[in-house]
Amino acid sequence: MSFDEQELPEEVRQSVEEAWPLFVDFLKKKDARVTQARKIVLTQVFSRHDHFCADDLAAELSSGQNHVSRGTVYRTLALMEESGLVRVIRDTDVHAHYEHTYNHPHHEHMICDKCGGFIEFSDGKLVELIEKACENKNFKERNHRVVIFGTCENCIKSD
Repeated sequence: MSFDEQELPEEVRQSVEEAWPLFVDFLKKKDARVTQARKIVLTQVFSRHDHFCADDLAAELSSGQNHVSRGTVYRTLALMEESGLVRVIRDTDVHAHYEHTYNHPHHEHMICDKCGGFIEFSDGKLVELIEKACENKNFKERNHRVVIFGTCENCIKSD
């Protein structure tokens, strides 16, 4: 799947224009190379609005004018996670799923054991509990993720 940046939806183009300089600064601090291939990966990630696997992203970028190697996809995703631009969620099979987090409010996930579907939710009380637990243990939180495994409404109905 190749793309022309001018053909991207406005919200994607704007997010890429804002996030790319931040990622470049991060890469320079890590003494990592700033390449067009990494910008292609970032743009493709920001074009997605789902929970995707690295293999799916690598397959999308495996051919065409914006071809990026599988290794570059994996290395760039790891750097994007370290920089805070993407988040990794692991399912019960320990498969890594990614979502971009730039300009998106923090949220948690429920993952259905039967269909593999992701359900996003936010709960202020849960955040307060986590903050209080950190405070009680004199622990400085960098980030957190809550993943609940079970069965979604549709799968319960189909049983």
